[in-house]
Amino acid sequence: MKFYFLRHPETVANERGLIYGWKDYDYTEKGREMYEAMPERMEKYSFDKIYSSPLGRAHKLAEAIGQRKGMEVISEDRIKEMGFGEMEGISYIEAREKYPDVVKNLFGDMENFRVPGGENAKDVAERAGSFLDEIKEEDGSVLIVTHAMLMHSAMSCLLNMPRNEMWHFKIDPCMVVRIDYKDGYGVLKSMIPYEETDGTYIVDVK
Repeated sequence: MKFYFLRHPETVANERGLIYGWKDYDYTEKGREMYEAMPERMEKYSFDKIYSSPLGRAHKLAEAIGQRKGMEVISEDRIKEMGFGEMEGISYIEAREKYPDVVKNLFGDMENFRVPGGENAKDVAERAGSFLDEIKEEDGSVLIVTHAMLMHSAMSCLLNMPRNEMWHFKIDPCMVVRIDYKDGYGVLKSMIPYEETDGTYIVDVK
């Protein structure tokens, strides 16, 4: 299976430094530019199916790509962003002031600590892994429009990489990550930032 992972466009929450996962925010001006540009830029990629997180910031872009490609978008709840429970929608500065113990525990052990009403990194990895296990040995290629945390988890799963090392990769809005997976082995082929998806970065898409 050839995987193309695409992170959603920049949102107001990204711009404001807010903690958010399941809560949705509108695109920024740059995010709207990304939303308008990416369907055309994804024309050079060939894929058999499009999967998307059900969250609006990802699903809206997936639908635009699907419309341009003449393809159906399959909504998949297991590839949505990590839920941050009671900390959804507040800034990191405010979180440190209002929930100092929660912030300390969350960023000290994101793997196991759950924010009240939310998830931890292990929860995200398990649901992402469940989805990927169903399709990773199939032939063909897929586009998965999703979120940074989910992309980190997918890379960990497909590349057989310890989850505590997945943070070495920075995944910005509208970055395209390609991973080829065959016979139980994944290979990271490329990580293309938005600025280079316009064709300045030459990548083998065969």
